[in-house]
Amino acid sequence: MKAEIIAIGSELLLGQLVDTNSSYIAKRLAEHGIELIQTTTVGDDLQRIEEVLQETIQRSSIVITTGGLGPTEDDLTREGVAKVFERPLVFQPHLMEQIEAMFKRRGFRMAENNRKQAYIPEGAIPIENPKGTAPGFIMEYPKGSIISIPGVPFEMEYLMEQTVIPYIRKRFDLKHDVIQYKVLRACGLGESAIGGQIKDLMKEGNNPSVGTLASLGDIKIRVTAKASHPEEATAMIKRVEEEIRNRLGSLIYGVDEETLQANVTKDMEKLGLTLSVVETFTGGNISQKLAGTSNPSFLQGIVLPSETSQRQFLGHSVKEFDSLKEDPLKFVDSLAEKGRIEFGSSLGLAMVGKIGEEQKRGEYRIETYYALSTPNGVESQEYPLGGELWTVRERASIIALDMLRKYLAKQSP
Repeated sequence: MKAEIIAIGSELLLGQLVDTNSSYIAKRLAEHGIELIQTTTVGDDLQRIEEVLQETIQRSSIVITTGGLGPTEDDLTREGVAKVFERPLVFQPHLMEQIEAMFKRRGFRMAENNRKQAYIPEGAIPIENPKGTAPGFIMEYPKGSIISIPGVPFEMEYLMEQTVIPYIRKRFDLKHDVIQYKVLRACGLGESAIGGQIKDLMKEGNNPSVGTLASLGDIKIRVTAKASHPEEATAMIKRVEEEIRNRLGSLIYGVDEETLQANVTKDMEKLGLTLSVVETFTGGNISQKLAGTSNPSFLQGIVLPSETSQRQFLGHSVKEFDSLKEDPLKFVDSLAEKGRIEFGSSLGLAMVGKIGEEQKRGEYRIETYYALSTPNGVESQEYPLGGELWTVRERASIIALDMLRKYLAKQSP
């Protein structure tokens, strides 16, 4: 059973609104074992809407459109579907009564152009909308159905649960097939290196299927299973997850929506540890990530962007400071140690970056240094990174947090 989603509205193409509807619908379809093969965004243009619909119904049995059901001249979903099937738009008195009643309950006077919302293509099944003034409709064709619902998210979600999913299950005689997925999150290796370790699990056609998605310093490994029952899908995913964990080991730091910084702060809290952070290159990015967790284990962060601020923080003379900076690892060690002592934390994390010459426009070669001060001494490491400054800062922040994560893993019982 193939499905497609069409998000209608020029505001989506202009970036004025983010299309969260498609992701919600996609998730609900997957949970019912329906394969989503494509999503499309189209503006408020009648010809383009008609063209997209014509193409879509040739490929798929389930077509869900969101948006374009408002009262204004640029709301053209009804007209688009009507043109595809060469049907006139027909006024529905009972829909008009519901729209008028909605305005009355809200204390507003209905404008004349809201009458447009009571029209649907001839032969379509109306979808009543008790949450808003835009009814939807279903147009059935030999191969499947076009289901048009409003673009307002809370209205869309209500109609998906109350009308669309029950209709789809009945219309297409769906049994209990479900699609479930789990995301394993890893860092410490690039996407290609991680992919190389699990490439046999990523072969097309496998069930469960395995795929990777990379972002800066963070790799997501998605395991998706299709089965007759949720319990069966869960068991299938678990078997593959165990195999991936056996291969990648400590590279995996979390699952699904977990973040590196949240897991790190939880680990510190469990161990009764606190942290201070000193940043010279990342501009507060590490501290921002940690502060966003609202976990009390992160005590304080300080940004020292200039040599003057760094020297004053360490309490060194110019001569002492210049001598120390000649050895970047000793320099970052000193910052981490000073931060731990100055702020009274169990651990002190410091990150320093040394920007080299511009390699090409906007991209640099940068030597990055990291130190973690603990009650038992200081651990330090260095990584050469390259790219635009903002991307290197993000990657460096993740490397610093991952260094902390690996230290905490050794302390856990």
